[in-house]
Amino acid sequence: MAPGSGPNGKALVEGYRKDIINGFEKEKPRYNPMNNEHPQSSPLVDLKDPVQVHLLTETALSDSKGYEILSQEEVDDLKKQIQSLTMRVEQARTNLAIQSKYRDAAISMAKLYSPAKPEGSKRLSLRGNRLSDSAKEAEMERQASERRCEELATELFNLEKRLIEPQRRLLQHTAGILQMTHRASSKKSSQPLGPPMPNGIPGSPESLYTYTNPRNSLEASNAEADFGDRSLYLPLDQMEGQPVARQRKNTIEIPMKSPIREQNNQLRGEMDRIKEENAQLKAAQQRLNDELQTQRTRAEALEAQNESFRTEMEAFQAQNESFRTQNEALRAQNESFETKADAIETQTAGQTRMISEIESKLEVLNGKLRDVIIGLGPARSIDFDQPERATGSGASVMRQLQYLERGLDAAAEERESFAAGMMKDSESAAAAAAKSEVLLAQTEGRIDGFIDQLQDALQQANVSQPPAPASTSLNDQLDYVEKAIRVIGDEMMRAMDAAANSASNRQGDDQVDAVLSGLWDIIQNGLFDAQQQKASRRKARAEKGLEPDEEDMSDSEPVDPSEPYSLPAFSTKVQWLFAQATSLKEQKTVLKRQIKQQRDLNSKSGSEKDEVIRAKDKELSAKEDELDRLQELLDNTEREAMEKQEQLAKAIGDMERMQKSNAANDSRALQEQLNQRSAALAALEASYEEIDSNYREVQAQLSEAEKAAAALKQELADKEKEVKDKDEELERMNVMVIELKTELTFAKAELDGAYGSRRERAAEAAALTQTTELENLNKQVVNLKAELASTLRDFEDITRESISAEKEKIELEAKLDDAVAARESLEADANAARARLEAEVARLQELLDAERLKVPNSPLPGGMGAAGPRAGATMLSEQFRATMKEERKKFQEELREEQAKRRNLEEEMRALRRGVGPGRSPLGPLSPR
Repeated sequence: MAPGSGPNGKALVEGYRKDIINGFEKEKPRYNPMNNEHPQSSPLVDLKDPVQVHLLTETALSDSKGYEILSQEEVDDLKKQIQSLTMRVEQARTNLAIQSKYRDAAISMAKLYSPAKPEGSKRLSLRGNRLSDSAKEAEMERQASERRCEELATELFNLEKRLIEPQRRLLQHTAGILQMTHRASSKKSSQPLGPPMPNGIPGSPESLYTYTNPRNSLEASNAEADFGDRSLYLPLDQMEGQPVARQRKNTIEIPMKSPIREQNNQLRGEMDRIKEENAQLKAAQQRLNDELQTQRTRAEALEAQNESFRTEMEAFQAQNESFRTQNEALRAQNESFETKADAIETQTAGQTRMISEIESKLEVLNGKLRDVIIGLGPARSIDFDQPERATGSGASVMRQLQYLERGLDAAAEERESFAAGMMKDSESAAAAAAKSEVLLAQTEGRIDGFIDQLQDALQQANVSQPPAPASTSLNDQLDYVEKAIRVIGDEMMRAMDAAANSASNRQGDDQVDAVLSGLWDIIQNGLFDAQQQKASRRKARAEKGLEPDEEDMSDSEPVDPSEPYSLPAFSTKVQWLFAQATSLKEQKTVLKRQIKQQRDLNSKSGSEKDEVIRAKDKELSAKEDELDRLQELLDNTEREAMEKQEQLAKAIGDMERMQKSNAANDSRALQEQLNQRSAALAALEASYEEIDSNYREVQAQLSEAEKAAAALKQELADKEKEVKDKDEELERMNVMVIELKTELTFAKAELDGAYGSRRERAAEAAALTQTTELENLNKQVVNLKAELASTLRDFEDITRESISAEKEKIELEAKLDDAVAARESLEADANAARARLEAEVARLQELLDAERLKVPNSPLPGGMGAAGPRAGATMLSEQFRATMKEERKKFQEELREEQAKRRNLEEEMRALRRGVGPGRSPLGPLSPR
């Protein structure tokens, strides 16, 4: 039969579920203690009963007539085939049992990652998309396990179906051989109940000439036809053709009828009655003796069994108490394991959250680093895309670190190019410094002329002048210009106030206007001259083929010398002059600082510059090595965190399975089992009381039977005396009996048939009357034994479950110790990494500060050439320091919390170990969870 034509895989797995749970244990053979020779028999059959044995034998022989008989080679082939298939079936059963365990574990894992559960939704919110991937993997693993179980169940079903055919053929061959070689026993009963057959021929006239045995293999054969060793070597046709029984010669001829038949009949009837009564009395006496002995034996067995029941009940009660104690201890340990699992899960959630935050901060740092790199070299924007978005689960930490490493490499390249450009810029910086000095001298000259013009204007206006500059430095001159402009502004304000207060001061106003008009002309002429000088310098540089000077190209306002004087225009011009003076002052400060830095840089020799560059290269390589070490440390930390997370998931799965098996099964099932045991104990006590009462009744019946036996013995003695008298009378009448022997034989055969039927019915009635109570007692004994066997099986199951729970507890404790040790090692590694990171950050900060002071600004347009990268690097370093400070603070807080939790867990473990010590005996009732 093809495998596809049978039932489907799911139905086969469900059909094998009970066998998988029982470990494919073979069905226990039935036991019948009444059949001593064949105890493995049905309790409904009594092999001591010849009628049942005869019927069973006749049925078996009749059913096995048409069975096929095989050769020895075919029998050997079938046995080899059965042995091979049996080995394959056992292997398939073992594989199915193991795969079923894998399937149950996969189902538990799928339920663990299922989002329908509250704890599952909590973990989902913490782990994000990672849990959904784990749930998909668990679901795929569950489906694969179920599919594998279905395939194994189908294979096992096909193998068992193939095994049935050779077993059937071999059994039919065995039954056919036994049926063919079977012959009925030729031994005759040593004590027949009926009268002896004269000359071996029954006395029935009907059976005198027709005595045969129509049952083929059950017919009684004579001495020559008995089945013996010699018949094994005879051919089958000769065995089947042998006469079953020889024709018996009838040597007694039928006599003629006698006139005294009636008298002979009476005597014959009386004699038969006496013999029948004698036989009945002997049979009754023997039966009563046997029954008495049987009752005594059973009473002793019941008493011993009762004592064993008492002992087993006491042992079972003690074991119940021990199981209750172990259940309480296991429940306490389960609660402690749940607390520890929650703490570990919280710790893992905190570590996951910290990894997620590190991932987000790495994303921010990568973005800022990209901005800095693009600011240093806009052409690198092609190589550096936007950094990967943080997933929140820590999966992109490695890619973020790789991006950061690429950015640092690019920054190192920019630094090298910048160091190479520094050598080129140093030459142009010297020229720029000389040019700056010339420009500074020109500016000082122009400011001196402007100061002279301001002094002349203030003298003409009769205005109090500020003190002349003490030196010719640019700062003192600009300070003087600023004060003079402030004085002019004050005079203008006073003039405006005076004009508004009174019209009589018009002459003073005219003087003020004249002074301001003179100042206006001076300012306009000075600015016009400066504008012409710039134009001439640009023209001269253009004729020489040089690039225009930045000072000459500065965007100053064009001056119109013909612009008329007005007070708003004068005020605007003065404000512009003040702004120009302030800008010149700032430029002077910047130029002085650049000149000083350039002089310091130029004062160094070429070898010192090379040494500085080599030192910078070494520092950069050291930083790269340290970055590699930090990245390796972070990889190890992340890998260990993943391992700890997997161990935690496994511990959580084991914990949930243990909780399900212990909390659900142990509490409810044990409670139900205890209730059942209590009910069984009550039933056993009731049965014991009933057996005790039955035992007392049996003892009373035995005493009555003994009395009846004594009475029967007395009656038997009387009957024997009467028999002796009748025998004497019979001897006297022997002569008349000889004459009527033929007729007596005929009548005796008929009467034997009739009395034999009545005798059998009487014997059956007597046996039924005497054995009813014994059968009831036997049934009660069988029931009690069955209940005891069930109780022992339940006790073995409970013991097995307790041992498995203890093993699981030891495994969980070992896993918990491993997790604690791993966590301590992880904390030590994190502390070491944090210390190294802090030292490296401090060293990098010092180097960054030193570099910021050493490296000069490049003279880019607008004076902002070096300020942008330096400002970006400064901002990045400050943000990095702030981030690391927050991380250190947060990590220290989490470390303190974990240490506090660990101390609490250690205290709880010590308390639990003290609580479940040898001195404690919790005998309280179980509380189902």
